[in-house]
Amino acid sequence: MQDGRPLREQDEHNAAYSSLIAKTISGLQMTFELGYSTCALKMMDPFEALPMIKDVGYEALEIALADDWPTAPHKFSAEKRGDLAWLIRDLGFSSPLIFGLIDVCAPAESQDAERKKTLAKFAMAAELHIDDSPILMTTTAGHSAPAWDIGREQIRDRFVELADLAAEHNVVIAIEAHAGTDFETPEKAVWMMEQTQHPNLKLDLDVSHFHVEGSEVGHSVDLCAPHAAMVHVKDGEKVDGEVQYSLPGAGSIDLTAFIASLKANNLEHLPVFAEVSVQQSGAPGYDPRATAEFTYAALNTARNAVA
Repeated sequence: MQDGRPLREQDEHNAAYSSLIAKTISGLQMTFELGYSTCALKMMDPFEALPMIKDVGYEALEIALADDWPTAPHKFSAEKRGDLAWLIRDLGFSSPLIFGLIDVCAPAESQDAERKKTLAKFAMAAELHIDDSPILMTTTAGHSAPAWDIGREQIRDRFVELADLAAEHNVVIAIEAHAGTDFETPEKAVWMMEQTQHPNLKLDLDVSHFHVEGSEVGHSVDLCAPHAAMVHVKDGEKVDGEVQYSLPGAGSIDLTAFIASLKANNLEHLPVFAEVSVQQSGAPGYDPRATAEFTYAALNTARNAVA
């Protein structure tokens, strides 16, 4: 009572039980859970963002720990972390996925600082984790990654070093290939998995980047599915050589065919996360709730068509 949370332990048990019942019921009704990330909600207080995500209808959650977000470890106190973990439980979410955005190939003069930031992200991820599942954290190769043709072994070795560090903290790193970089195709993503073969290194299956670079969605899913630990989707295209992203459901990706491809590859256990590019979330007039509702409706329609 004294901290404003009456019977906190009992409430925590009840919330977990209610979540389990809800998931059991929902599992009878739908094939995939749908998720949303606070990456799209940089302008919102996280204690307001999470209830909104739940209210829209999403069943899974991703928290952004990147430097510029309000939940970056250096901005978010221990007290706030405890409160946010409580809110995650109270809303009935499972442990959130983590958007880490690590500069994996940081140059020598920046490596110590990057390692400290990475360890801070691992620590905060653990504080937000509310069950005994592995912590899942996604990252690209980072802005310091060298050109693929001359540097792919360096990228590989740095990912292995990161995975070794992650293993010490019960973290699994999910690599996201990214359009507009030299690490942008499903073939390169699979090469990375085959070269590393590290239990703490998996793929973030974000077909939108492969789609933008000209790979067929079904082909990308088929190649990457054996290595996937999480699923993201937005949309986009290249215009005059520049990547222009759009919301899932607002571009040319057939979301029903995409969900069907995931199902054909037995990935129903992975939530499908709607992703919103900073090209949209940083644009004038951006409406965070309307965007979340649009992406949910698009993915839910596709999910129901496949179920």
